[in-house]
Amino acid sequence: MPADTRNLNNRQTDTLASQEITSLDMGMPRPWRIALRIIQKENRVIFDMSTPMVIGRMVPEMGFYPDIDLGPYNAEELGVSRQHLTLKLDGERILAMDNNSANGTLLNNERMIPREDYPIRDGDEISLGLMKLQVELMMNPFN
Repeated sequence: MPADTRNLNNRQTDTLASQEITSLDMGMPRPWRIALRIIQKENRVIFDMSTPMVIGRMVPEMGFYPDIDLGPYNAEELGVSRQHLTLKLDGERILAMDNNSANGTLLNNERMIPREDYPIRDGDEISLGLMKLQVELMMNPFN
């Protein structure tokens, strides 16, 4: 004979499940998941990307708040500008653009021309000033 389900919580709750519809519910692609491995520190910064992201260092007294703050990894000492680089989506690929940074950006040891888009691939190395980052494309929504 089946037993009744045991009630684990006798109190009533007014919290209802969310009826919010997300982009995933509507069949839209998942965001890219990207890791930037900071080679000098052996740390990784992992983020989801569905809109353009500015990479640099935060300077609150000047009102600079990049999407990805590299300040905790000695960014200022390594020559990273406040708004050094922008990552953005273009169809099924990711593009990088140097924002006319003071110390420039290298992509796989080649200088990027400021304000020009460059495609980014898994394993690419990006140097922001003297800070070296390795790109890891952890989740591609198109594969």
